[in-house]
Amino acid sequence: MILEEKHNGKTYNLAGESITQQKLTDYMNMAFGTQLVYESMSVEDYRKERAAELGEFMGMIIAGIYSGIREGVMQFDSDYHSAAGRDHISWEAYFNQLKR
Repeated sequence: MILEEKHNGKTYNLAGESITQQKLTDYMNMAFGTQLVYESMSVEDYRKERAAELGEFMGMIIAGIYSGIREGVMQFDSDYHSAAGRDHISWEAYFNQLKR
């Protein structure tokens, strides 16, 4: 991108396909042969847990990020194909490369 004039002055969102935490757990188990279990929790319970580990301020910040993810605030179209000239690798293909 640095070498191509067509990208000058442009801002790209390079995010790939979003997946749920459950799906991420499934992929990790497939790739690494683990038996992780995803357990959903409320934002408030997550805040309390993080605050106990990291202090109230960080607990609040991290819970806010967690809440935003759950609410889909980071769901937007990707410009990856326009920027890179190809699609993102799929999550399945990515985790298959990591498979042990």
